Amino acid sequence: MPFLAVTPSAPTISEGVIWAIIICPLAGFALCTLAVLLRSQLQRFAGYLAVATVGAAFVLAMVVLFNVIDAHGGIAVHSHTWYSAGPLKVPLGVRVDGLAAIMLSIVTSVSLLVQVYSLGYMHGDRGYGRYFAYMCLFTTSMLGLVLADNIFMIFIFWELVGLCSYLLIGFWFHRPSAAAAAKKAFVITRLGDLGFMAAIFLIWTRTGELGVAQIQAAATNGAISGTLLTLFALGIFAGAVGKSAQFPLHVWLPDAMEGPTPISALIHAATMVAAGVYLVARFYPVFEASTDAMQVVMWIGAATALIAATIALVQTDIKRVLAYSTISQLGYMVLALGGFGYVAAIFHLFTHAFFKALLFLGSGSVNHSTNTFDMRKMGGLWKRMPITFWTFVIASLSISGIFPLAGFWSKDEVLHAAWDSNHAVWVIGIVVAFMTALYMFRAVFLTFFGEYKGGQAVDHDDPDSHFEGDPAHPHEAPWTMALPLIILAIPAVLAGFANINNTFGDFIIHALPRKFEEDQGVQMMTAVISVVLALLGIAVAYVVYYKKWITSESLHSAFLPFAIVLERKYFLDDLYESLFSKRIFQGGWNRLCDLTDRYVVDGLVNGVGLVTDQLSTRIRVAATGQLQTYGAMFALGVIVVVAIIFAVNPV
Repeated sequence: MPFLAVTPSAPTISEGVIWAIIICPLAGFALCTLAVLLRSQLQRFAGYLAVATVGAAFVLAMVVLFNVIDAHGGIAVHSHTWYSAGPLKVPLGVRVDGLAAIMLSIVTSVSLLVQVYSLGYMHGDRGYGRYFAYMCLFTTSMLGLVLADNIFMIFIFWELVGLCSYLLIGFWFHRPSAAAAAKKAFVITRLGDLGFMAAIFLIWTRTGELGVAQIQAAATNGAISGTLLTLFALGIFAGAVGKSAQFPLHVWLPDAMEGPTPISALIHAATMVAAGVYLVARFYPVFEASTDAMQVVMWIGAATALIAATIALVQTDIKRVLAYSTISQLGYMVLALGGFGYVAAIFHLFTHAFFKALLFLGSGSVNHSTNTFDMRKMGGLWKRMPITFWTFVIASLSISGIFPLAGFWSKDEVLHAAWDSNHAVWVIGIVVAFMTALYMFRAVFLTFFGEYKGGQAVDHDDPDSHFEGDPAHPHEAPWTMALPLIILAIPAVLAGFANINNTFGDFIIHALPRKFEEDQGVQMMTAVISVVLALLGIAVAYVVYYKKWITSESLHSAFLPFAIVLERKYFLDDLYESLFSKRIFQGGWNRLCDLTDRYVVDGLVNGVGLVTDQLSTRIRVAATGQLQTYGAMFALGVIVVVAIIFAVNPV
C-alpha cells in the first residue's frame, strides 16, 4: 500500500494524566489485596473500590480520547531511561495516539461495566475480595500494554496479562476443571510468548532499538533487511497467535469458560484476546513491509475464522458457543490485518468489544437465573427475562452483520479488505458470515424459545456455589446486572456509525509513521451478499431449532462423520493432550529428567566423590615423611610450571 507523510499536532495531555490511567486500577488492586490479606471487613466493599478506581480510569481515558480527537489523532510520547548498561538502554514511557486512545476507551468502558455487573453476579462468593483484586490487576495490565511506548514494557505488561488470566480462569481453583483450564491457558500462551521474546532479542541485537516509534521508522525506511523484518514480524505474530487464540494455539480459550462469566466477558471482549490484535496493529508497518509475513497472518486468520465457526455450530454450552464465536471473530480481525485492512481490523475490534461483552454478560444473566449454561436445559426464557432476551437478540443481530447494527459496518469492511487482497479468503469470510448467524440464532432459539426445561438443580454441598434462587422459576437479573446490558446494547447498535465518512479510520491512521491508503467504506456487492447469507443463517436456525421442520437429530445423523469431527473439535485437543502432554511432556520430558538426574546430577556427585577418594589415597601414600621425597616432588613441580610457561610464551 502507498504511504503518505502526515504530521498531526500533538495532543495537550500532561504525562501525569496518562500515568494516572494505569495507577488508578493499580490502587484498586492494592486496596482490595490489602483487605483480603488482613481478612478485613473491607472485603465486602471490594467491588465498590474496583468500580470507583476503574471508573476514575475511564474518566481519564475519555479526557485523553477527546484531547487526541482535538489533535486529529496526534501523538504524544513521554519517555525516560529506566535502565542503562553499556549499549542496552531500556526506556520507561507512555505513548498516546489514535490507536491507543481507542483501545483505552474500549478497555476502561467494558471493564467498568463488567465490574458493575460483577457486584450482582459475584454476590455471596467466598472469594469476593480476591476476585475484584484480580480484576483490577487485569485492567491495569491491559492499560499498561496499550500505553507502553517500547516493546520491552509491552512485553512486561503482556506477561502480566497472561498471569492475570491464569488467576482469573482458575479463580475457583478447588474445581479440577478450573485448575486444569488455567494451566492450559498459561502453558499454551507461553508457547506463543517464546516467539515474542525471540523477536525482542532479534530486533535489539540487530538495531539496538526498543522504542515503538524507532522500530516502526526502521521498518518503513528500509533500515531493516527483508529476512530480519520477516523473522521479527513472525515472532511478534507468534505472541499474538497465543494471546488472541489463533489456530493452532486457540484450544485454551474455550476452556477459559471455567472462570466466572464476567471474567469471560472481559477476556473475550476487551483485554487478553484483544491484546494480540492490538500488538500486530501497533507494529503494522513491520508487517506491511514483509509480504511473506502478511500472507501468513492473512491465512492463519482465515483458517481460524472457519475452524472456530464450524465448531460453534455443535456446542451445547452457551458460553462455549460464544467462546468459539470470539475465536472466529478474532480470525476476522487477523485476516483483515493480513489483507492490508488495518482500519477494518481495528474497527471490528472496536465494535466486537461491545456486542461480545453484551453476549457474555447476557449468558451470565441466564445462568444467574437457571443455574446452568447448558442450552438443552433452558428454553422459554424470553417472557421471564425480557431485558436479557432483547439485549441478547440485539447483540446476536449485530455480530451476524445485520444492517444497520454495529457489526454490519465493521464486518463489511473486513470482507472488503479480504476481497481486495485475495478472493479465496473473501469466500471463506462470506461462509463464516453465514455460519455466525446460524450458530448465534441457534443459541437464541434454544435459550429463549420453546418450553422451559427446568435449569440445573442447586447443589447445596458445593462450597463454591453462590447461586441464590430457584432454577425452576427463572427471573430477570437484578439491576446491577441488567443495567450494564442496557448500556452495552447502545454501542452494539450505534458503534458502527463511528466510521461514517472514514472518521474512525482517519483518526487511528495517524498511529502509523506514515499514512497509507486503505479503501474504506461499504462495498455494495459484499454488503448485500453478507446480509443475505446472514438472513439465510437465521432462517435455517429458525427452521431447525424453532419450528423443527427439520430436526437437529436428523441433521446429526445425515452428517454423522462431519458432526463427530466437529464435536471432537477436529481432534486437536486429543492431539495436544495425547501426543504433546502425555507422550512428549509427561513421557519424554519426565524420562529425560530422570536420565539427567541419574547420570548427570548423580553421576557428577558420585564422580567427584570417587576422584576425591582416589586422590586422597595417592596423596596419603606419597606422605612418607622423608625430606628427600618432598624435595624431589617440589623440584618436579617447578620443572612442570617452567615448561608450561615456555610452551605458552616461547622466548
